[in-house]
Amino acid sequence: MKRLTLVLIAFLATACNSKPKLNSDDIAYIQTTVDLLKARANFAVGEDSAHINFSLDSVYRRHHTSGAEYRTQTVSLADNPKHAKAVFAAISDSISKK
Repeated sequence: MKRLTLVLIAFLATACNSKPKLNSDDIAYIQTTVDLLKARANFAVGEDSAHINFSLDSVYRRHHTSGAEYRTQTVSLADNPKHAKAVFAAISDSISKK
């Protein structure tokens, strides 16, 4: 719930600053990215790759996506640098306030 509030605040701040607006796909991407970052932060050095893959796959499943779809969405951000900047600013805001 706190994460969603932070994402919505980032969304509203972005919209008020006449930056590109974030849509529901962007918000889902932001939430997935934040959860992936959290999962990766918990990996120990030399962690078993099977455990890493399982952890990352569980994040993708929770967000109803796949690793391939997530990577495709990440690459598509390059098509619009202003939009990408807004998305990554929202990600940064989400992780810096926790």
